[in-house]
Amino acid sequence: MARQFHRPARLDPEAAENIEGSDDPAVASELAHRAAQALIGGFPEDAPETDAPVELITRAGVVAAVAGHGVDAVAELWADSPATTLPGTLWRLFLVREWIRRDPELVERRYATVVDLTTITSEAAAAAARVRLDAALVDARPAPAPEDVRAALDDVLAGGLAGSVPALVPILTTTSGFLRALATGSSPVWIDDDADELAHRVTRRDSALLATADELAEAARRADVGLLD
Repeated sequence: MARQFHRPARLDPEAAENIEGSDDPAVASELAHRAAQALIGGFPEDAPETDAPVELITRAGVVAAVAGHGVDAVAELWADSPATTLPGTLWRLFLVREWIRRDPELVERRYATVVDLTTITSEAAAAAARVRLDAALVDARPAPAPEDVRAALDDVLAGGLAGSVPALVPILTTTSGFLRALATGSSPVWIDDDADELAHRVTRRDSALLATADELAEAARRADVGLLD
């Protein structure tokens, strides 16, 4: 995915003339964390403990920017953050939300995929299908519908949580289960074309849906004990 690093003024219009973005990894990481923390809430809005030129980013400013311009510009700040961090977790939620929003019919087809052994003619294909069926039975649980997942993600990415990281646990768990169900029912491949707008190291890696499901499950565990920041 081709991305342009935006200055953090996109987060707080009042600081537009005073804040400049940076390609410095330390500054980019600081901006990513502070924007993510501001969107979710529950973090102190103190001045950053760094010499980097990062202005105060407030929850009110981020939520207002998202409401006025969409979450896309903010999300770009999170794109290179590790999966074990809050910005990295929000980036993964953003990718899932954008995929469902952009390709609802594709996602719905994959959601509805079943293992039908009656149409399989080769022994190898039958064996592979049985493996998928066994995995689905072992992991059987109600999978949330795509539209329900998107609605919950829309709320989170608009700053609609109750203002604390533990409040993320249900949506992280739900999204993890949703991706795992898609992978089990159809394929663990997420995005299969480097030219796709959602092509990213998260979506293009091997077994991307399962890998992301595992990361979101771990993020839920970290959020539950206050270690996701």
